[in-house]
Amino acid sequence: MVDAVCGAPVDEATVTALAERTGGNPFYVWESARLLASEGALVAVSDVPQGVRDVLRRRLALLPPDARSVLQLVAVAGLEADVSLLVDAADMDEDSVLAGLDAAVAADLLSEPGPGRVRFVHALVRDTVYTDLSGIRRSRLHDRIARELRHHRPEDVAALAHHFARSGRTANAEPAVEYALRAAETAERRYAHDVAVDLIQQALDTHAAATPDPDPDRTVALLERLLGAQVRCGATDAARRTRQRAIGLAVRAGRDDLAAAVYGAGTEPSPWRSRLEGFYDRAALARLERLSRDHTLDGPTRARVLQVLVDAVAAEDAPRALEAARILLELARADGEPRLLASALMTSARLLPHEVQGSARTPLVDELRRLARQHDLPAYRWVCEHLDSMTAATRNDPAAVRRHTAEGLRLAHRYRMLWAQGINLATSAMLAAVAGRFDEAEAGYAQADGLFQRVGTHHATGPRTLGLWTIRLTQGRAAEIEPAVRELHAAVGAPVAVAHALVLARLGRLDEARDVPYPPRPVTDHLYGVELDYRCQLAVLQRDFDTAAMLITDVLPVREQFAGTAGAAYATRPLAHALADLYRLVGEEQAAADAYALAERVALAWGAGHHAAAARRAAAELSTRPARRRTFTT
Repeated sequence: MVDAVCGAPVDEATVTALAERTGGNPFYVWESARLLASEGALVAVSDVPQGVRDVLRRRLALLPPDARSVLQLVAVAGLEADVSLLVDAADMDEDSVLAGLDAAVAADLLSEPGPGRVRFVHALVRDTVYTDLSGIRRSRLHDRIARELRHHRPEDVAALAHHFARSGRTANAEPAVEYALRAAETAERRYAHDVAVDLIQQALDTHAAATPDPDPDRTVALLERLLGAQVRCGATDAARRTRQRAIGLAVRAGRDDLAAAVYGAGTEPSPWRSRLEGFYDRAALARLERLSRDHTLDGPTRARVLQVLVDAVAAEDAPRALEAARILLELARADGEPRLLASALMTSARLLPHEVQGSARTPLVDELRRLARQHDLPAYRWVCEHLDSMTAATRNDPAAVRRHTAEGLRLAHRYRMLWAQGINLATSAMLAAVAGRFDEAEAGYAQADGLFQRVGTHHATGPRTLGLWTIRLTQGRAAEIEPAVRELHAAVGAPVAVAHALVLARLGRLDEARDVPYPPRPVTDHLYGVELDYRCQLAVLQRDFDTAAMLITDVLPVREQFAGTAGAAYATRPLAHALADLYRLVGEEQAAADAYALAERVALAWGAGHHAAAARRAAAELSTRPARRRTFTT
């Protein structure tokens, strides 16, 4: 019915939400579908269609006055309520409350899902009754229910937070904040980080509304709680804004201690930082450097500042990042707090240079795995599987990559880590693309995108966008992505400049490609291998001998890797093929032949028959050409 009214298929999640709100009532479904068609899903799953509202108002008007009053109290209590709570919170005697409930049940507005409980037959009925209340009456009813809950059900902290926050009493603001924070702690223990984010935001809003001139210590403390929950949820876009707001308050208050605490609040595992987010501004970097050297800070706080500094400089200044990670690990070992040490081990393992990741990462991951199991840290257990899959990729072991990705996905589902599910899906899409299953890869990247968008990850367009670029360039279909590459380059600049230049060069627009400025060295993030290959392709297309000589030095240490797979998200081709093309350009034809042979072996190890065939063709073409050699200076 929804599809028919809207004239096109509607996504399953929206149809499910409408089914729940309407209870399947055909008239309610029809009207909700019309609202969906005219106003969109956000309105359709939260508002009551006017036609439905008019019908319900006529039915409500037929109830006795006491029944309408009781129904209003039920609506404030929620979709479902305990009869005993309603009796205690009502301003009438028990018999009147029960008579009112009986009338509402007889009118098919309420149902009895269990002994001593009542429930609205449809969410639309509840929403109509609730929204028709005046603000004054609504807040008074919330206040009554809050007081009764506090007396009879003090353990129901989420409900207490909800009702105290809406009671309209300034005196209730602090209890509302405390109950919301306690409810958030409960939610986080159950790995419901998205629920925790909503509860902490509620606490923050309640505090701000009740305190015209808020205390920076209290406000920043609440923002720290919110930031940590957003990071654990994977909502990196919201987390970035929260951190900026909290740092701004700390700076205006002249409080380095508060600024350091804010930086340290967002160091839990989350989607890896993306180059599409841009790099840290100079002022933020200077502040981080100063705080990282501030020995008046306690060890754990300084360690967490160092971790943020590592993330900030890793792409632009790898030696500085390595030094910061070394000090971070020393401080974490000295402190011994499990989460801090786990975070430090993760940071060091992720940061290792690409050419030594396979050998040097394993001891760090083994220690992290023992720590995560001993102290029940499921997010770090997932990190171990992901890091192991990256290590397996450096060893050209796709079977191990699949095995660790599958185990990571199992953990991500079990502990409701949507951001981790998104990363695992991107890895699976990469494996499909490497094997030449391009349609499957595109679908996988789109699915990963959807998960990142659900949690609010800042680089939510990364999997679909970057994954499609690698696929289209492999397919030789650069023209199809040129507009999107140009648009993103205009938006983010240097992080995608190399890709833009390569697309232009692939299209034969070499002069335009030469006019695209990009950093002289590759960014050392999870896209390092992809960018290295793209730079090699550019040098060959532009016949840039000097750059080719420099790139040969860069590629040699990682020549046995399949470009990009060490980042477990995107891939292009064996780096040995890129190296062979460079050797061929500069006239080192025997070295080129050896590299093409290596490229074929790497491609076969990954089950990438199309890449193996490409290496064989290049080697055959090379063997039919007269030998030549070009002298160049490094």
